[in-house]
Amino acid sequence: MPPRARFTAERILDAAYLLTQTDGIGMVTARNIASTLGCSTGPIFTHFASMDALFEQLMDRIISAFVTRASAFRDDDPLIAAGVGWLQFAVEEPKLYEAVFLRPHPWHAKWGPVRRLLADEMRSHSRYAHLDESTRFALVGRASIVMHGLGVELWSGRLPNQNNLRKLIQELAGPVVETAISKGWHTDLHARQPQQNPSNPQEN
Repeated sequence: MPPRARFTAERILDAAYLLTQTDGIGMVTARNIASTLGCSTGPIFTHFASMDALFEQLMDRIISAFVTRASAFRDDDPLIAAGVGWLQFAVEEPKLYEAVFLRPHPWHAKWGPVRRLLADEMRSHSRYAHLDESTRFALVGRASIVMHGLGVELWSGRLPNQNNLRKLIQELAGPVVETAISKGWHTDLHARQPQQNPSNPQEN
């Protein structure tokens, strides 16, 4: 008799990733994963305490794929290079883009280390060398807001696929970055702001 197939955590994540990539994350259920693997749902819950646990590891894998794509484009300016990779990911992997950017999930904090890596790369570029670490980190966050808008436009088809993504980024994100640097806008827009006291809305 041939050996029984072993349904490892890695194989289960492979199946979940493929389902996300082809059909969207809404189709990632225990039953659909099991059907893809040709097994019962038992192995899934042997390796993952819950579907939330599986989804968190799936999100890690999608973010890793995003980082790989964002790192693949080469440019003198690391912020522009990451931006081109971002938009290529939105165009070439629309289901993955939707899963990580266009659906609510509780793992937004996972982007912090990604932003920090890029902010660290920017340290060696003359455009950003005079900025401290927290300012570069905040600048990446501001640029990401613009990039997300462009990504959604490309993902949805509202913005025709551009042949020169670098030029598009320069025209739309470039002025935001330049203004933030020249005006000294160093606030991290993604940071949780202190809540106002309802009895004194001017307190903060």
